[in-house]
Amino acid sequence: MNNNKMVERIYPPNQLTPLNEHDYIQLPINFIHDLAQADCLQSLLDKIAFWISQIFQAERTSITLYDRAHFLKLYSISGNQAIPLEFKVPIQQTFVGRVFSTATLRICDDVTLFEELDCHMLAQNGMGSCMDAPLMHKGKCLGTLNVADRAKFHYTKQQAILLQCLANWIGLNIKLHLQVQEMQKLTSTDELTGTFNRRMFTQQSNQHMLLFFNTQTPFSMGILDIDHFKTLNDFYGHQAGDYVLQQMCEHIQSHLNEHDFLARIGGEQFAIIFPTHAVKDAVNRFKQIRTAIEDMKLPYQEEIICFTVSIGVAEAQITDLNAETVFKRADKALYQAKLAGRNRVHFDVPTLSI
Repeated sequence: MNNNKMVERIYPPNQLTPLNEHDYIQLPINFIHDLAQADCLQSLLDKIAFWISQIFQAERTSITLYDRAHFLKLYSISGNQAIPLEFKVPIQQTFVGRVFSTATLRICDDVTLFEELDCHMLAQNGMGSCMDAPLMHKGKCLGTLNVADRAKFHYTKQQAILLQCLANWIGLNIKLHLQVQEMQKLTSTDELTGTFNRRMFTQQSNQHMLLFFNTQTPFSMGILDIDHFKTLNDFYGHQAGDYVLQQMCEHIQSHLNEHDFLARIGGEQFAIIFPTHAVKDAVNRFKQIRTAIEDMKLPYQEEIICFTVSIGVAEAQITDLNAETVFKRADKALYQAKLAGRNRVHFDVPTLSI
C-alpha cells in the first residue's frame, strides 16, 4: 500500500465545485426522461448505471448502497462484471469502502498496484483504473457511484467534477426512492413481528384469487391461531406475549420459501398462503409448521415458554366467489380445529351445490 499515494488522487468535496459560474453539465435528454420514469429504486439504479456508462464511455459502471454494518451492497452494474452483483462489498479493506467511509471522491490510476480486494478483482478482469464518488444527501453518504476503464491513468479532474456533481444529484433521487420504499414498508408491515399486515394479506389473497380464476393456478390458505394466548399473556405478561409472537414468526419464516406469504391479521392470528401447491402438500406443510411450533422451547427470563397453535386450511375452489370466501372457509376450519381440542390442523372440505 506504500505505492498508493503515487497512483491515488483524492478530491474532497470543496475541490470539486464548478470552476466558475459559466460551467455547465450537458446530459442526454433520455437520461433525464428515464430517471423521471423510474417507478422503483432498482429501476432507478439500473437506469443510472446504464447512462453513466454512456456518459463516461466506461468499461464498467456500478452503484453500491449501504446495506448493513460493515458492508455495501451492489445494486446495479453496467458492463464488465469484474465484481459480480451478488458480491457483498466489505467497507473495510476495499477502495470503494474508503470512498464511502470518508465521503470523498477517489481516483485509482492503477488498480494493479493496490492490495485492496475490489482493486484486485478489477485488475484480474482487465480493468486498469477506476473513479469512485460518494452518493451524498444532506451530508450523509448513501453509497457510491463507480466507473472503471481498461486504461491506466484514464480519469481527469474535470471528469471527477462531473461525476461528483452527478453523484450529488443522483443521491437526492435515491433518497426520495428510499423514503417511498420505507413508507411502503410501514404501510404493509406489522410493526411488532415484521411480517406483512392484514392490508397486504387482503391484497395478496385477491391477487392469488384472480390468478386462480384466470389460469386455474391453485393456492391454499391457512389461518393460524395461538392456543390459549390470553392465558399465556396473563401468566407471563404482555412483553412475554410479544416475544412469543416475534419468535414464532421467525420460526415460521424458516419453513417458508420465497413465494410463500405470511401476515399477521390480528392479535395472535396469522394467515399463510401457499401458492401453486396441491392441497395435500399444503396440509402437510401446515402440519410441519404446527409440529415445529409445538417443539419450540423459548427461554424467557427464568422460565421456558412452550405453546401450541391451531390451523385451519382451505384450498381455492371454482365455487368460491372471491378470496374472502376462501378466508371464511379457512376460518371455519380453524374453529373446527379449536373445537376438536386445539394443537391441530383442520382442512375445510367444501360442499358442492347440486
